[in-house]
Order: sequence, then structure tokens, then C-alpha cells
Amino acid sequence: MDTEILDDDPLALAESAHTLVQADAERGAQMAERALALARVRRSPEAEVAALHALGFARIELGDDRAARTLRAAVRLGERHGLHRRAALARRPLAVCLAYSGRIGKALAEIDAAYAALDPHEQARLEVTRIAVQGLAGGAPTSLARSNRALELLRRHRDFIWEARLLKNRGFLLAERGDAAAAEPDLARARDLYLHLGATEAALGAAFDLARVALTRGDLPGCLARIDAIDATRIPPAQNAALELLRAKALVAAHLTREARQALGVALAVWERAGVQDPEGRLELVRLTLLAEEPQEARALAQRVRRGFSAQRRPVLAARATALELAAAIAAGAVRPSVVRAGRRAAATLSAAGWRDESRRTQLSVARAALELGSPRIARRELDACSALRRRGPVADRIEGWHVEALLRLDGCDRAGAQRAARRGLRLLEIHRAALGAFDLRAAVSAIGAELAALGLRIALGENDASAILDWSERLRACGLRLPPVTPPDEARLGESAAELRRLDAETRRIEQEGGSARSLHARRAELEASIRRLSRHAAGEPATAATPATAVLARMLGDSALVEFIELDGTLTALTLVAGRLACSELGAVGAVADELQWLRFGLTRLVRGGHNSEQSATLRAGVHASAHALCEHLISPLTEIVGDRRLVIVPTGPLHSLPWSMLEPLRGRALVVAPSAATWMARGARPPRRRRRIALAAGPGLRHAAAEVAAVARHYPGATVLTGSAATAAAVMRAIDGATVAHLACHGRFRSDSPLFSSLELGDGPLNAYELQRLRRAPELVVLSACDLAISDTGPGNEQLGLASALIGMGTRTVIASVVPVPDAAVKRLMVALHRHLTSGRSPAQALALAQAGRRGADSALAGFVCLGTG
Repeated sequence: MDTEILDDDPLALAESAHTLVQADAERGAQMAERALALARVRRSPEAEVAALHALGFARIELGDDRAARTLRAAVRLGERHGLHRRAALARRPLAVCLAYSGRIGKALAEIDAAYAALDPHEQARLEVTRIAVQGLAGGAPTSLARSNRALELLRRHRDFIWEARLLKNRGFLLAERGDAAAAEPDLARARDLYLHLGATEAALGAAFDLARVALTRGDLPGCLARIDAIDATRIPPAQNAALELLRAKALVAAHLTREARQALGVALAVWERAGVQDPEGRLELVRLTLLAEEPQEARALAQRVRRGFSAQRRPVLAARATALELAAAIAAGAVRPSVVRAGRRAAATLSAAGWRDESRRTQLSVARAALELGSPRIARRELDACSALRRRGPVADRIEGWHVEALLRLDGCDRAGAQRAARRGLRLLEIHRAALGAFDLRAAVSAIGAELAALGLRIALGENDASAILDWSERLRACGLRLPPVTPPDEARLGESAAELRRLDAETRRIEQEGGSARSLHARRAELEASIRRLSRHAAGEPATAATPATAVLARMLGDSALVEFIELDGTLTALTLVAGRLACSELGAVGAVADELQWLRFGLTRLVRGGHNSEQSATLRAGVHASAHALCEHLISPLTEIVGDRRLVIVPTGPLHSLPWSMLEPLRGRALVVAPSAATWMARGARPPRRRRRIALAAGPGLRHAAAEVAAVARHYPGATVLTGSAATAAAVMRAIDGATVAHLACHGRFRSDSPLFSSLELGDGPLNAYELQRLRRAPELVVLSACDLAISDTGPGNEQLGLASALIGMGTRTVIASVVPVPDAAVKRLMVALHRHLTSGRSPAQALALAQAGRRGADSALAGFVCLGTG
């Protein structure tokens, strides 16, 4: 419309202002103010109401706290002059404004007051607002039938934008209450409509909600892939904050606490700058604090959040906070009857509002708390009331349901029933873990079943049933490494990111050597690493089972060897031995003493290798190392000497023992031993026949004075081997050479990354080769010898899940990895490695070859005992 005509017609100017607000709220507000002034000059009540409506709408969009006052003025003026439709139209944004300020009841009253003054088409649009307000209240749609009628009217009028809004709002609300099956079609249709209409930003919002639905379904890879598909640069800060909140929720579900905190921190920072306190962010902060094993802090935080929601008269959000407060009280061992009563009231509030899954989750916590208070009758009633959660809820809730069932059975002295319930819960975890393709996700989710596995193990230990102890020890031990490896998706992009990382690494070193600042390069490195982690997590797994080993089969495979499996429970260390088909259980004392001695041993070995000491200091360090080794031997091996004798050993460590240099212990020097993540993994790898076709790959990285000479000496034992040294030993060339190799020997600097274990790497001619890249191998090498420092170390999490370069290779299918758990001296390593390969080529197994090579190296080379044989041996 011509500007002069608009300036002469206040109603037309007001309606144009309303339309402009959606594209440019600031200019829309200015136009509305002009229309308002003109309407008052012309004494046009209808134009004045329309102008106030447009101005109030603009002020909502601009975050202006005068919005509600402006819209109320529009409603009053309209009603006074009998302009009921105009007043009703102004009530719609007023309802939204009230809802955002927490006045849900008043917002719904405004919608009800507007309803009668509107025609059916406008009533259908009003229904979109009603659903949005119910969503802000944390409630359920009044009825699907009502929203379906509104949807039919909108479609009849070909009102596609409002149809999309209704589907988006309803899908969001259905997803919030846990009804993923109903939410997904609504959101997918809304996304497609928005894209068809060119409303890209709104389409991204629907895509965001589809990611939420995937999380509700328990599809972690799908959720993370959908989140990462959204271009954060194309959405406004508020939506970006919501995206990071969703990422935090997904990472919480995966038990990746540190990364979840980072994502939530980004979201909270955006809301703080905008002066907004997002309710979901506040609840998620409580959940994260609880997950980080800080129950007292989580409880105090939940109380503050609950009081805030109660003051705002937001009962559903207050009930959700109460549920978290109850969970924190359970974790803190501070359950009181008053907390349980509050939990029951919260469950009722949530159920009445349509939050059925959240209500059942709260009932589950009430059942657990009732057991803590010695009220099994109440616990049984609450558990039975939320039984549907065990059938179809999120996996963590279903497992917790079986955990409470097991505790109830145990309270009733039904130990067999308790173990059955615990097995049911862990079976759910197996299925969930198998659906994940990424190593770090598989490892992290084991935390969900840690309490349940400990319960089963505690029962078995109490009954001194060695067979049951082995079964429970294996049920949650390095299960992620037993699953079939999955090649990460989007390999090309991963390869490009890895290559850029190597370029950045070289450039960073150059700049820092010249005394410059490489801060921007470090920031880019962090971005690339985050991108690689995210891409790898998009991989979905395949159905598989991680069966526990049958004692008879395990005994047959062991033959003359002995199994020693260490178990840590409630601060006590136990050894389970299997020798000649006979299982035995030996208590070894407190794990804390062992951990302290191991720390001293590793400290002394590291200092010795680094050198720079005079003869007296070196002697003191050696004495300390031998004293710690002797103490560890007395704790771990001496009590088992009569049982295992001088047999070859398969050792399954636990916790800190994964980083123990076993050959430092006197009875184990020169003895063939293999260190396995679990007995089941050792069996699975050992049962697979070795490859017949022999391919050997040898590579030397830069910076090690003896690496090239070491590889040349080793190559004499393998005529026809692929040998890569100097600039030829690039990451790409080494990957090609070791793909499907029988033996891969890599002599290079190694770096274990405790902050991100799968970025642990080998230094090659063009930079580091990390564990993420190794996952792109089509076929893992059979035997990998890592002639490098520290690369046998893995980060050990709940369930003895391991993450590191060596463990990644085993998870990919490598039978045996020989690597060191401590720094090692370069020159001495060369001699050890030449001896190792001499024994290998004479027909010895890797474990035997390493033991013979180490037996010939003592005294100054004692750190060479840091090399261990991992996997099958």
C-alpha cells in the first residue's frame, strides 16, 4: 500500500504495523506508535485498538515489560466500544505475555474470554495459542479431539502457516510429556510445511523438536545427529541456547557429564545475558549436579528451584523440581518421611497435568525412598503403580525400575528373585548399549547399570558362590569392547578434520618455537576435536549380546593357564581365580592401600626414566620403586601363590590396576601373562582363528633417536615387510600399511589424553594419528606393538569400561596389543623390541615373547617392565 495512503488511514497503518512486527519488531513498533497517534487524532477507537494490539505484539517481541499493559489497554478500549472481535484478537498475545511471566491461569482465562467473540477460523488459530500456553505451563493439551478439530478448520481454509504452528506446538507438548509416537508425525509435518512456505527459521525449530523426540525414544545417535544437523549460525541466540540445552540433556542421558556441563553452560550464559531464567535449564542444572555425584549440592539447588516455581504459581514445574529433590535425597542418604510425602504429591500433580512418564518416574523414586525408610508395603504399591515405566520408559528409568524390584525382593529375603530382577535390568542395558556405535557412548552408558551390577555381585559375594561371583563380575565389565565395531559415518569429513588437526599441530609447534602465540590455533583445534567427537557419535550400533562366559568353556580355553580376575566392591578388593576348572574366591583387603602403592610405583618409574638425578637420588628412587612393587606383590599376588603356582596367567584387572606394570612384581617376572579387559573379551578374541596370510607393517615416527634403527633391526626378522620411516611414515601411509596386517610395529612418541582418551595418539611423520582415525580401518591388525610411552593406559569408567588407543584397537577386533603403561627409555626399548620379535618369529605367543624379552632386561632397564600384553596374548 502507498505510504501516503497508510499515513492517512490509521487502521490500515496499524494492520501493516502488525504484519511488519514478524519481520522487524523495532520498525513495527515505530509504525504502530504512528498509527496510535493518528488514531487518537482521528478519534477512531477501532484503529486505536488495532494500533495498541500491534504495539503490544511488538513489545513482546522486543522483550519490553510494557507489553502486557499495552495489550490490556487494547482489550479495555475494545470492550468499552463494543469492538469485541478486536478485543478478542488482542487477548491472544496478552495470553502469551502472561504465560511467559508465569501467570498461566490468567493467560488461559484470557483465551477463554476471547473464544466467543471469534469466528470458527479465528477460534482455530486461538487453539494454537492455547496449546502454546499449556506448553509453557508444563501441561498437556486439553484434548487431542479439540486440537484435531482446529487442525481440520485450518486445513479447510488453506491456512498453512497456522496449521504448521498448531502441529509444532502440539508436537512440542506431546514430546514434553513423553509421547514420542504421537509427537513425531506432528513435528515432521510442521517442518515440511515451514520449508514449503520458506519459513526457514521456524523449520529449524521443528527440526529441533524432532531431535527432542529422538531423545525421548532413547535414540541417542539419532538425537545427536539431528542436533548437529542444525546450523547454529542460522538461528537466533535464544534458539541456540535451547539447542545447547537439548545437547546437554542428550549428553546427560549418555552420562557424559563434563561435556553436558559445557553445553548447559553455553545455554545458561545466553539466558543470563538476555535476563531470562529458562525453567528447563534450571531443572537440567539440578540433574547434572546429581549426575556428577554431588547429591547434597543437587538437593539444595532443587529446593531453591522448587521454591522459585512455587512462588511463580507453576505447579507442574515445582512438582518436577520436587521429584529431583527426592532423587537427590536418596543419593545423599538423607531420605525423610516429609520428602516422600512431597514426592507423592508431586507425582499426583504431574499425573493430573498429563505428564504420565514424569509422574511414574517420581513414583519410582518414592518407592526407592520408601524402601530406604523401611516401608516395603508402600514401596511395592508405588512400584506397581508405575509398572508401565518398566515396559516402555527411557532405559535409565526401566533399569531403575528393575533395581527397585530387586531391592524389594532382597528385603523379602528372596535372593534368587533379586538376582533375576537385576539380570532383567542389565539385559535392557545390553540392548541399549548395542544400539550405540561410538566407543565413548558405549563406555559411558555402563554407568546406568553400575548400581544394579554391584547389587548382584554383593549378593553373590555374600553367599560365597564363586560361579555367581564370576557371572556378576562379567555382566558389567568392559561390555562395550565386546560389541562389533562400527565404522563412523561421514568418513570423508572425519578424514578431512583429522588432516586439518595435523596441520594445526605442525603450525602450532612452529609458532610456539618462534616464541609467538598460537591461541587462535588452540581454539580451532578444540572446535575440530569437538566436531570429530560429535560425528563419531552419529553411528548406530547393531543388535548384539555380550554374553557372560560359561565356567566350563572358559576353563577349557585356559588349559594350563590360570585366570585371576580382580573385583572391587565397597572399597574391598577380591580375587577370583580359575585354575584347572576350579573357581576360588580370595579377599585381598582394602583397595585404597593398593591404589596408594601403585601411585608411588608409577611416580618412581616415571622419574627414573626422565633422568636428571645424581647417583644417590637414583638409588633412592629405585629403592622406592622396589619397595612399592614388593608391597603390591604382597597385596595382590602372594595371597594367590598357592592357587595359581607358576602357571601362565590371564589377569583381568579392576579400577587402578589397569595401569599396573605387572612384570615389576617379582613372582611375575619372566612369566607369560596377558592382561584382558574381561574374561569374556579374552575368550571371544582367543576363539577366533588367526589369519593365514601374513602381512607385516613397521613404522618409525619422528623425534625418537633410536626409532629408525629399531624398525630396521626388527625388519630383519620379517623379509618383505612394509617399512615406513621419516617423511614416508605419514598417517595415511601407516593406516594403509596396518589395515588388515598380521603384525604392526609402531615405534613413535605416544601421548595419552586423559581429558579425551580417544584423542590419545601416535606421533608420525606428518603429525598425530589418534584412536578416532584408527576406527576407519576396514580390518584391525592382529597384533599391534606400540613401542611408545603410556599407550597401554586407558581411562577406566564404571563397569571397568576403558577408553584409550590400545583399548580402541581391542574393541575394533585386534587380538593382542603390546604397549607400555609407563614412560620408557628409548635406547633400552630398542633392545627389548628386537628381542620380542626374535621370540615371536621363533613361534612364541606374544605373551611368551614379551616375558622372555623382559626377563633379559633388568637393573637400569626396570621400566621396561611397564610393557604389558593386552587382549588375548
